[in-house]
Amino acid sequence: MRPSTNKPFYTSIYFFISLLLLIPFSILAFGVTQQKEWLNTFDQFIAAPLLAGRSVEKTIFYSYITDMGGTLFIILLTLLVSLYFIFKKKDFKTAYWYIFHVAVGAGVLNQVVKLIFQRTRPTIEHLVLQDGYSFPSGHSMASLICYGGIVLLIFHLNQKKWINLLACLLASVIIITIGISRIYLGVHFPSDVLAGFCLAGSWLSLSAAIYSKKVLKNKQS
Repeated sequence: MRPSTNKPFYTSIYFFISLLLLIPFSILAFGVTQQKEWLNTFDQFIAAPLLAGRSVEKTIFYSYITDMGGTLFIILLTLLVSLYFIFKKKDFKTAYWYIFHVAVGAGVLNQVVKLIFQRTRPTIEHLVLQDGYSFPSGHSMASLICYGGIVLLIFHLNQKKWINLLACLLASVIIITIGISRIYLGVHFPSDVLAGFCLAGSWLSLSAAIYSKKVLKNKQS
């Protein structure tokens, strides 16, 4: 474990990033509440080529990919990660932190914000069944929070740079592809996905600060 990751400097950086990511989220939220034309233009600019390029093969691919950000998959992955730390690493604090991190961020926070804004989903054809409100995207938030949390743990607990880089690249591809799938399948506006990433990134950074300041510090003391 790297002792340097527990320095106040890194915790401050986490807090700073958390606040910084709330700025683009707030801009998008303002656009949603005020029904700004620039937001509609942005959504159409991003979504149009994806929707125009629909095909049977792409639909099958994105339907499978989108499940990797769905509730069932995220719950199972969270349990697997937590059980690994409990039984393999005997690290109960990290396991409890990860459950808290995913449950609050991907579950409670997303649903509360959805209820606040109550944005309806796109009226175009939905290629998968999806209910509830649209803003922000739950799959986008869940994927960044869950997979991003795993990458965070790898960075903190592993010292091999190539493993850290591989984990970061793999997680980035999965997260971005899940976000694209939500637009392609017609169940989210691009601004929903982007807002989901911003809010999830903010929560991930805040949660990382908590992990760095409380969990790692207590383990090393």
